[in-house]
Amino acid sequence: MRRLRALRRKPAYVLRAARLLSMEPGRPVLEDAAVAVVDDRIVEVGSWPGLRGRHRGPVEDLGQVALLPGLVNAHTHLELSHLSPPPFRGRGFPAWVRWLMDQPLYDVTGQDVARALDDLESCGTAAVADVATRVAPLVARALDQADMGGVVQHEVIGYAPWSLPQDVAPARLSLAGHALYSTSPENLRAAKAWDLAHGRAFSLHLSEHEAELEVLATGQGEFALALKRGLIPKDFRPPGRTPTAWADSLGLLDQRTLAVHAVHLTPGDVAALARSGATVCLCPRSNALIGSGRADPAALLAAGVPLCLGTDSTASVETLNLFDELRFFLETFPGTCSPVDTLAMVTRTPARALGLSDYGTVRAGSKARFSMLPADLEIALDD
Repeated sequence: MRRLRALRRKPAYVLRAARLLSMEPGRPVLEDAAVAVVDDRIVEVGSWPGLRGRHRGPVEDLGQVALLPGLVNAHTHLELSHLSPPPFRGRGFPAWVRWLMDQPLYDVTGQDVARALDDLESCGTAAVADVATRVAPLVARALDQADMGGVVQHEVIGYAPWSLPQDVAPARLSLAGHALYSTSPENLRAAKAWDLAHGRAFSLHLSEHEAELEVLATGQGEFALALKRGLIPKDFRPPGRTPTAWADSLGLLDQRTLAVHAVHLTPGDVAALARSGATVCLCPRSNALIGSGRADPAALLAAGVPLCLGTDSTASVETLNLFDELRFFLETFPGTCSPVDTLAMVTRTPARALGLSDYGTVRAGSKARFSMLPADLEIALDD
């Protein structure tokens, strides 16, 4: 993918590839394709015979590859880029959180984030939705320096008053709520209202693990006791609902909401997500490593819920490579959706959900950001 990145320095060029999956709805795979670029914007897409000789600049012939739009990673935590996964797997979310709290959470540097961005770019990632609780300005600067698209989702957590982060460009900033069990309804509503007022997508960890369900259903259990030691009030009163039902009742779910994980859903929860128009972001590798359960993408798709993929952080995955996430999805949920719909989960669907209109498809006017489908995934999707 570094070959594609190097082209950004050229004022004009033409890309040629054996196949192009533009990810524009209703557009078939284009054989012997060409894309003309001027000043980092796509100006024309078509067949090589049709575009040949019509545009200035050098021709970069990629050979027998399938060209895609640059990928969009819908959920990352780059502020944890200095961490690696724990030395254990599958012990569940509370055990993972206990391990995480013992790590040097505040020791991330710009170099750590830059290395993570190199990992993202290795698969052709063009934009991210990054959740930043503590160091939003540092992450925003790193994204700018790497010329990476996307948003920094400043995370609202707890019951105390919060404020917007300083030194983050308005175009980069959106707000996210941590979770229904960890953040007051008032703070969640305020964050959602800010996003709506500024035309941004609101992100929320939703129904990620079973302990979350127990906290909201009864307020009891070991995880609830841990939360009451500092994050939530000791007199916390559980709503007696599932996280998704509670989010719906608070007005947090709509077409500008990204519900992350959505592992533990009732049929009523799935129906509520479908009615709201929210998009679900799955992080299957992270869920598997932590041991928080397995989502049901087939049920979500059957209900009409749009799906996308995120990698989560290096504290719960080995790589930030979205193609690795896609491989795991195909292995874990074979035959769940068509090849085009599968690739949409890392291109046009997250771009639409996040309001990143310059990304997600290869079309005239969009940013010249591309990825190349690995041969093994092309075979797996064709099968």
